[in-house]
Order: sequence, then structure tokens, then C-alpha cells
Amino acid sequence: MVKSKTMVWVLVVLIIGLAAGYGVSGTRTVTTTTTKVNTVTSTVATTVTKTAIKTQTVKEEYNVKLAYNPKFGLYLVDSKGVTLYFFSKDYDGKSHCYGDCAMKWPVFYVEKLNPGPGLDPKDFGVIERNDGKKQITYKGWPLYYFFKDNGPGDINGDGVKNVWYVAKSDYTVMIAVKEDIGKYLVDDRGMTLYFFKKDETDKSNCYGECAMKWPIFSPNKLVLPSTLKLEDFKFIMRGDGSIQLSYKGHPLYYWINDKSRGDTNGHGVKNVWYVAYVSGELGG
Repeated sequence: MVKSKTMVWVLVVLIIGLAAGYGVSGTRTVTTTTTKVNTVTSTVATTVTKTAIKTQTVKEEYNVKLAYNPKFGLYLVDSKGVTLYFFSKDYDGKSHCYGDCAMKWPVFYVEKLNPGPGLDPKDFGVIERNDGKKQITYKGWPLYYFFKDNGPGDINGDGVKNVWYVAKSDYTVMIAVKEDIGKYLVDDRGMTLYFFKKDETDKSNCYGECAMKWPIFSPNKLVLPSTLKLEDFKFIMRGDGSIQLSYKGHPLYYWINDKSRGDTNGHGVKNVWYVAYVSGELGG
């Protein structure tokens, strides 16, 4: 009987010993797994870091962007920094520069336009010219180079023949030239501006129904092409408390029946309304 009990205790001790052994082995297995997890985590972190560094070095290329000049301020250039221009005779959004003109003023065109910071892609468009070429427009104005600009920063074409101007993004007044009318003022998108013969110097006499048909021109700032003089313009206070811009003493207006850039339907209305001639003259 004593011998049997002794055998039982021996078996118990052996079982406990074996269990303890397996327990140690299990602990080692967990330790090995932990080491593998740490290794994988370290590898993933390294991959993410390398990807982030690579992304930061990517530089986006813009094929039309803004440049700065102390005299002209912000203006449009191509991807290499070469200056772009507007032509006053393109009053209707179509190009009027062909033949010898096109040799001196090559068109600007890129297939996939990518405007730089500060430029709204919606302000750009594409027209098909009479010679079959395509041309990029900005706010409706076709864009050109000038053959006498030799590189980035050159602005030799501004003011040429008083019809060519550096393409600024922030003009609020521009000059249009229409063959049967002459040289007159338009807004930045080519909409015609008018004088009212019944106005007094820097004083509007157009209110009520008149003002409904002839909305006032009141830009929030004044940015002009180089051949116009800042002192010829003035912001005036109207009798209704609104602000209106005048040019050489004449308050400026739109005409309700002008639907598109280039329209001059208000010219000569009742013999008292005329386009806002750059000369400041009243009448045709």
C-alpha cells in the first residue's frame, strides 16, 4: 500500500515537471513571435518614410503662370517665363492678327493647359483662328508672344502702336479698337463702357429707369494698361450713395442690351449715349 502511494507521488511529480517544461517552451515561442512582429513593424515604418520623402520632391510644372515686374506688377508668362500679350483689336474675343502681324506676334498655345497659382483655369479658353491654328485666351483676350522679347523678363511689346499690352491678370479697364468706331474703353473682359452726354463733370444724371438700362461701372480697384493715365480716372459718389468710376470727367456705364464682349449696341442711342472714347470726346 505504501509502495502504491509512493508510485502515485512519483507520477504526480513527473507530470508537474513536464507541465513546467512545456510552460517554458511556450514562453519562448511568444518571445520569438514578438521579435518577428517588431521586425515587420520597423520595415513598414521605413517604407512609409521613404515614400513621404519622395512625394515632397515632386515639382509641378505650370505652362502659364504669373511673374512680377516692378513697373507692371503681376503679368502672364509661359512655362519658361516669356511674356504674353493682349491685342486691343481683339475686342470681340477673336484674333485679328494675321500675316505680317502674326510673324511679329506669334500665338500662344499649349495642348494641355496647367495654370499656376493665382490663376483661375476658368478664365482660360481656346479659339480656332482663321489660319487653322489654335490659340489660348485669357478672360476672352487671345494671347501672343512678341518677336523682340529675347528671353524671360523681357517686356518689349507693351504699348507698341498703342494697341499691344502686357497680359496682366488684374486689369479692371482695358482698351478696345473697333474698325468702324475707333479706340474706346472696355472692362477686363471686353464689355463696352459708355459716356452719357447729359452728365456733368464727374456727376451722373442717370437714375431710376435710366440706371436700370445703363448700369454704372464700379470696379473695386483701378488697374490700367500703360497708355492710360491714372489721373484721368476718379471714383465719384452718386446721388443714390453708390460709387461710380469716371474718365476725364465722364461717369462710365454699361448698356443693358450689350450681351457679349465686342457689342457696342449702346453707341449713338438717342444721340446722347456713346462709347467711352479714349480721347474723352462725346459723340461719334
